[in-house]
Amino acid sequence: MRKLELLAPAGDKESLIAAVQNGADAIYLGGKLFNARAFAKNFDDEELKWAVEYAHLHFVKIYITVNTLYCDQEFEELITYIDDLYDIQVDALIVQDIGLFHVIKARYPDFEIHMSTQASIMSLSASQYFEKMGASRVVLARENTIEEIRHICQNTQLEIEVFVHGALCICYSGQCLMSSFIGKRSGNRGQCAQPCRLQYRLKKDKHILESKYPFLLSPKDLMTIEHVGELIDAGVTSFKIEGRMKKPEYVASVVKAYRHAIDAYINKKKINLQNDIHDMRAMFNRDYTTGYIFHDQNLVKGDYSGNKGIIIGKVKYYQKHKKRVGIILNETLHQGDSVVFEKIDKGRPINKIYIQEKLVSQAHRGMLIEIDFDYPVYEGNVRRTGDIQLKKTLIQTYDKEYRKVPLSMHFVAKIGEPAILTIQCRQFYVIQKSTLCVERALKTSLGHERIYQQLSKIGTTPFVINNIKIDIDKDISLPIKALNELRREAIGKLVEKLSHRSVHYAEKSNTHSILRSCDSLQQKIYVLTSNLAQLQAVMDLPIDYIYYPYQSDSYEAYQICQKYHKKMGLFLPRICKEKEIEDIRQSNIYRLVDDIIVNEYGALYAFKEKNQIVGTGLNIYNSYASDHIQKSAILSLEMNKEQLQSIRSSHHNCVQIYGKIENMISDYCPITQHYFGYQKKNCNLCHNATFSIIDRKNKEFPIMTDEKCRMHLLNCYALFIEPKEVQQFNVFLHFTNENSNITKFICQEVCRVLNSQKKTRIKENIETTSGYFKYSL
Repeated sequence: MRKLELLAPAGDKESLIAAVQNGADAIYLGGKLFNARAFAKNFDDEELKWAVEYAHLHFVKIYITVNTLYCDQEFEELITYIDDLYDIQVDALIVQDIGLFHVIKARYPDFEIHMSTQASIMSLSASQYFEKMGASRVVLARENTIEEIRHICQNTQLEIEVFVHGALCICYSGQCLMSSFIGKRSGNRGQCAQPCRLQYRLKKDKHILESKYPFLLSPKDLMTIEHVGELIDAGVTSFKIEGRMKKPEYVASVVKAYRHAIDAYINKKKINLQNDIHDMRAMFNRDYTTGYIFHDQNLVKGDYSGNKGIIIGKVKYYQKHKKRVGIILNETLHQGDSVVFEKIDKGRPINKIYIQEKLVSQAHRGMLIEIDFDYPVYEGNVRRTGDIQLKKTLIQTYDKEYRKVPLSMHFVAKIGEPAILTIQCRQFYVIQKSTLCVERALKTSLGHERIYQQLSKIGTTPFVINNIKIDIDKDISLPIKALNELRREAIGKLVEKLSHRSVHYAEKSNTHSILRSCDSLQQKIYVLTSNLAQLQAVMDLPIDYIYYPYQSDSYEAYQICQKYHKKMGLFLPRICKEKEIEDIRQSNIYRLVDDIIVNEYGALYAFKEKNQIVGTGLNIYNSYASDHIQKSAILSLEMNKEQLQSIRSSHHNCVQIYGKIENMISDYCPITQHYFGYQKKNCNLCHNATFSIIDRKNKEFPIMTDEKCRMHLLNCYALFIEPKEVQQFNVFLHFTNENSNITKFICQEVCRVLNSQKKTRIKENIETTSGYFKYSL
């Protein structure tokens, strides 16, 4: 059977130790710079070096996350950082930015690259693209189903990594701009503020819909532990646990549980996983779902977005004068535990437990207890969110060297020669000679049993002895001190060899891509309309390029363009799974058009025969990315003016100057969730009304849905940048839910001012934002 990998997160040293000691095969972690969890503790330079040494000593791999977007100005420091990672023998890098990928492949020929889930890889075609480019592994989108995963695994030589446990994003990873555009904390830059975990209200037409479940966008946690066999059989290489922001005890509980499940399936043993699931749930959970992988339609409950813990009782009463709450327990409760009262979403650590006015350190099922609590609460479940006893138990799984690496010893002692101890650990050897020569014993000789006893004393080292072979002359004498010294020095050398072993052997290259600048241009207008009314409205305007989405009325749009002697290009979705790629290829409209805008790597790879422009879905953020794709691109929506001006490219690129930014694109729909309590595809409710969500600041985010039942959550303001402020770029206008009059007005204004020094009147008529354009990072 192929090698399977259990991949664990580590936000700090203790979490890394917990993961290793509980059976992880590899660890992913971030340095203080350049990773997608900027708010985790992360590892400084010395800690990174220690992490590699500690992990390699246990034959565990270390993968470093550099999975965000980088501007040109950051690459000098970024390359210095990666040089250091290469030198300390990090096993692989996890990458999102195609520009960084480009540089790594040129500079470090034997550095493994794993393409992050932030790269939105969801199809065989996208996987094949990165296989051709030289990646070692891809991390698939969490939205891939088991059938899609199996198809990809069976048709690529790449290693396939899949998230199996932990927090889910409601949006496709790498495509979420919600935190970015409402708070300038970019998920693509490692600073996501998790707005999906906040409360929202659903609005239908002009009315707010009442709901008991206000956390409309907060998904449950993923748990696939009861399905690891299906994932193994599908061909998954790496089983990834989410949780670099989580505590060490959480990491220990989850790694331990999945280690049990994977090993049991491989060894064809049936085990009861309920105790492991209980421990994971007690450490942290938002309820569990098997996710898109296993077609779970109950992705969101919506009642609460934090740790739900485990229900341990119900509120019986509240005494205002004592400020105590009475609780009937259905689980044991210990002093030091933490609880949350579900009804009021407030909680506290348990400092005192009262039973009939007596203080106790613990109480059991069926007992009526009281605890101090300042807030009145009269009913509802009580949830334990911190279990002090379980925490102690889990700490005991990694407080010592429990994970032992097997080794064998061969001891040779010949009279008149130094004693020789050879230690073998897997393919690694250490040979150590004694400082003293072996002598003939005058009285008591050193026998096999005593030699075996002394060589076995390896104490708290991370080793366990498989066998000891002893080859000695008769009646030998060697001081015990010398034998012990021989063992210690040999073990020390083995530790040094294992923890500092090389995984890279190639010389770093000093060659970089030559970043070119293209000639100056006469600005051209690219317009994307989303419906036929918008398209009809712009037909008589001097627009250079018109694009229309791939959807059921694309051919009708093509006919309208033909009637007006306009050339139409096809705009392909940001989400293209393999079936959708095949559907596009087989469609009549695809055969008719020459020009397409591609928004993900599968389409980029599958439709090479067309004239391609790379859309914002690929997040082209620097000159190295532009140099890699060798095509015109609509540059990332998260770049400011200075970053845009720094781009060097041999192609004329575009900047989106107008559009209601798609903050999220998701296979999840809050509309059907509100009406049915689960995900009911093709319910058509969105066809009969307009929907939006309202945040806590009363900002309104319109919901658009497409023909694949995906939600597109638009920003509350339209992006607008004056075209004269980006004169070195072509301009791109993206229309979504605007009516035809607004569409025509905006296009007219842009066309009118493009060849003059005047400003448009757009800001006078529409509430807009300049997005990142004038923002200093």
